[in-house]
Amino acid sequence: MDQFTWENFKHPKLLELKNKYGLENLVAQGKDEFKKQLLLKEWVAGTLSNGTPKDYSHLSAFEILEDAKQGLKFWCTEYSFTFLQCATALGWYARKLGIDFDHTQDQKDRHHGIVDIWSNKFNKWYAVDVQHNLHYEKGDVPLNVFEIRSEYLKNKAKDVKGIIGNYTSSVTYDLDSTGFDTPSNYFWSFISERNNFFERPGLFDTQAYLWVDDYNKDKTWYKFQNGQFAPHPMYGNQFIKTSDYNTCFPSLI
Repeated sequence: MDQFTWENFKHPKLLELKNKYGLENLVAQGKDEFKKQLLLKEWVAGTLSNGTPKDYSHLSAFEILEDAKQGLKFWCTEYSFTFLQCATALGWYARKLGIDFDHTQDQKDRHHGIVDIWSNKFNKWYAVDVQHNLHYEKGDVPLNVFEIRSEYLKNKAKDVKGIIGNYTSSVTYDLDSTGFDTPSNYFWSFISERNNFFERPGLFDTQAYLWVDDYNKDKTWYKFQNGQFAPHPMYGNQFIKTSDYNTCFPSLI
């Protein structure tokens, strides 16, 4: 747990965020913490609209939510960041993640920003794709990025359900299920080491844990940037390679 840096739950910006947008009231109908988290996911997904965003020098849930009122559009990063800061304002531990599918250098990547959040109910982390109002379950238990990846590598995630919203609907998967919002997009993943973005603005300068094992140790994560296919820019000095499950998914109990 000590390897991660968290926002101080008493940070005045968190209290301001919670009060300005009535976050406690938004999730009040949730029967437990987990259901409240799903209601927050649903609210953020419904409040923001998909599309090309403006250039944000420093992300802030305040600016994003106010821009949403003006009809501006957003990518996965803004969805994820808004959920992360709102979840933290409600007293939950949440982290910024990046994911992608297994692809070669000359294939267009599906780099996607998501979040994971700690559930006291299930005593585990689980992944939240805020842009698609989605999380994944197996046997009624929400899954983290490693578990989703493992299920995909085992049998193309045929035992996994995608849960939309607060159980509004569900999706199943097979060999042909591909796209940003499918388990196939969890081959690569990183977890941001710090998530204290009110205390220290700047999402893109944090180090991050990159999961590496026998499936990807001889591969490179490529990303299309600056008009060319190149190794992911975080290889420079941000990725910390690991295959230690407890490092990536520490228990908070």
